[in-house]
Amino acid sequence: MRVFHIALAVLAMESAHGGTLHSEAVSLLERLSSQGYTCVALADMRLDLLEPCTVSVYPPEGTCSDGYYAALGGNNILDLGLRLEGEGWFLEDSLPDDIPVLRVDSAEIAGSRRLIVCAWDMIRGFRTDSTVVIWAFAPVDPNM
Repeated sequence: MRVFHIALAVLAMESAHGGTLHSEAVSLLERLSSQGYTCVALADMRLDLLEPCTVSVYPPEGTCSDGYYAALGGNNILDLGLRLEGEGWFLEDSLPDDIPVLRVDSAEIAGSRRLIVCAWDMIRGFRTDSTVVIWAFAPVDPNM
């Protein structure tokens, strides 16, 4: 968990220096990749206020020990919700935040079916903004 907090601190510093949302997400994935999370991906999207967006997720080939799903909200998103669903279960980060994070274990990675992202609140009267959803998994080392 500590590795991800370090990566979020790096992301916050880059955000303060005017980096684009996509480049911030790429930087975060590069940081996670350097920490052993080699199965990484991102998806850019536009979110309308209070209109959930569903992303189908598929387990990676091979077994993964753990990983993260996260979403990064654009400049006008104040509260971004993230929910991961499987058959009969869900995980969600619904605390008021514009960078929700879900840490997942191997069973949750394998059983994941969909990721739901929703902008719950925006500032300055905005009704739409950009979002980047990322995921990163640490594959199990077959030599161990």
